[in-house]
Amino acid sequence: MRVSSLAWVWGVLVVLAGCGSDSGSTTDGSSGFDELYDQGLTRYVGEFSPVGDAQTEEDGIKTFQFAVPDDLSAEPRGPLCLRGTEYTVDTREGSSDELVIFLQGGGACWEDFCSAFEETNYLRDVTSGILNPALAGNPVADWDVVYLPYCDGALFAGDVDRMLPSSALGGGASGPSMGYQRGLQNLTAALDVAISEFPNPSRILLTGVSGGAFGTITALPLVRYHYPETEILVFNDSGVGVAKEGDAEFINETLLAGWNASSLIPASCTDCTSNGHITRFIEWELDADPNFTMSALSFSADSVISTFFLMIPPATFTASLLAETGRTTTAFPDRYKRFIPVGAAHTTLLRETAEGGGGGLEIGSLETEVGGVTVLDWFTAMIDGSDGWVDRVDESLE
Repeated sequence: MRVSSLAWVWGVLVVLAGCGSDSGSTTDGSSGFDELYDQGLTRYVGEFSPVGDAQTEEDGIKTFQFAVPDDLSAEPRGPLCLRGTEYTVDTREGSSDELVIFLQGGGACWEDFCSAFEETNYLRDVTSGILNPALAGNPVADWDVVYLPYCDGALFAGDVDRMLPSSALGGGASGPSMGYQRGLQNLTAALDVAISEFPNPSRILLTGVSGGAFGTITALPLVRYHYPETEILVFNDSGVGVAKEGDAEFINETLLAGWNASSLIPASCTDCTSNGHITRFIEWELDADPNFTMSALSFSADSVISTFFLMIPPATFTASLLAETGRTTTAFPDRYKRFIPVGAAHTTLLRETAEGGGGGLEIGSLETEVGGVTVLDWFTAMIDGSDGWVDRVDESLE
């Protein structure tokens, strides 16, 4: 349907009227995430509208475009991709009343390192995995979809314009150039689209791969702001919050401060990043909001995360992965469960089989198994709420 000005106003009113009600809230009517909202997490809600009418394709996918201003530094600083090109959001209406919010992956950039997608991409180009409505056994085949391209290099958390090295994935200039790391603007604008198009889902699956999986961690409280009463299932595929053991500076200074994203971590949680990971922030979220559950999937020695981005030995990554996720599932055994196969591969949800090349990278698939159970089986068990959604770590790692 056409998104009119009235629809956009109504979407914002629904958000504002709904905050602090029932699920995900404390007994006094306040949200468990109010501290983050007070710190500025919601500062861009309702600020940005798509330009013109959405473009609708034959398969029902609608693309919402956000205009690139003549002056990229003009306030309010709106959605943009890494080098100043337009940001888009795609939706697809299904036959159910449930909603997938999917955060695409594609690298990361900080002050002296950059390897990330620099331009928007489209749902129409994602033809396999859980976003394929024709996939046999896909438990979310008929769900509504909001697809968030990833093109800011800051895990959907950034809010800064600064000079950055050229990106190994961008194919652009060979030297440093201005980088627009506006992931928070992009995320917020996309969720404004979501609530305008799909204001009353019965359930939400918040999921993403790689950089988008990391993005789900900080995006969750903003999704909760837009949908205060809705049950949320989080499926984190290969971005579970493990970073550099004992190196809090990497998280706090290189990433959060560098992206102007420190306010996305609650000031009261003094140990959320103190051990060099953001896994304790996940525990803070689980404690703050009882109306979501989380699946955490990672290969034991994911080479993309460990070797390429974190630049740590795979064995060090494995040790941190098991320790950090193990602590969380022990603290929240009914709401946080792991799927950890042995190997150095990266991501599973967008690949249906293990056949074919991975462009030089080892990529997992929905057929990846732990103890004879595939990712698709385990994912389906989470969606269905069946007994098959249990903690699964390859026995050789235990």
